Amino acid sequence: MKFLTGFSRFLSVIFSPMLTATYGVALAMLLSYLCFSPLKARLIVTAVTFAATCAIPVIAIYTLHKSGAVKEPGLNNREDRPVPYLIATACYVGTAVYTRFVNAPMWLTMFLIGGALSLVVLTIVNTRWKISGHATGMGGLTAIIFFLMFSGNSVIDLEPEFIAAIILSGMVCTARLILRRHTLGQVAAGFLNGFICIFTAAWWLAPLFSAN
Repeated sequence: MKFLTGFSRFLSVIFSPMLTATYGVALAMLLSYLCFSPLKARLIVTAVTFAATCAIPVIAIYTLHKSGAVKEPGLNNREDRPVPYLIATACYVGTAVYTRFVNAPMWLTMFLIGGALSLVVLTIVNTRWKISGHATGMGGLTAIIFFLMFSGNSVIDLEPEFIAAIILSGMVCTARLILRRHTLGQVAAGFLNGFICIFTAAWWLAPLFSAN
């Protein structure tokens, strides 16, 4: 039991919602035609994504915790989540704007917009019910691979990666259940939230904005 609990905590850290945007952009840089872009450009975009969607929110949460506005840095209490979620949403939008300045493809920008939308959903629903942020992040990562696989933007067959994403998502969601942070319904809702918001933004909204 100690092993399961320890491994569940490990998975929760490695696949923290704070890191999923960075993972998603890195996957896009590796698995899509963007892999032919200069390495320096890809590293810069990924680093900016990490700084904006991970480092800044972590610093904000730490500051809020020190000031007493947030009880637990892990945001396990539903009451602690609204302000950090809103900060993270702003960071996602800011990163999306940055990708437009560096002429990234519209679908990459929409990945980030989709992430922001999923955070808005989390913030609203969180007032009544606690949806899993970890599951939302994993749903978003799965959606990115699913989009690349069916949109023709990938450079390799992504079926193995898609299966791996499903398995990892199941492991992370199970970890949250083992740690008793969420119920089965909350992790299922989280996964669907992340998947639907990101895939919808990339598949349907990106062509609309590209046309304009």
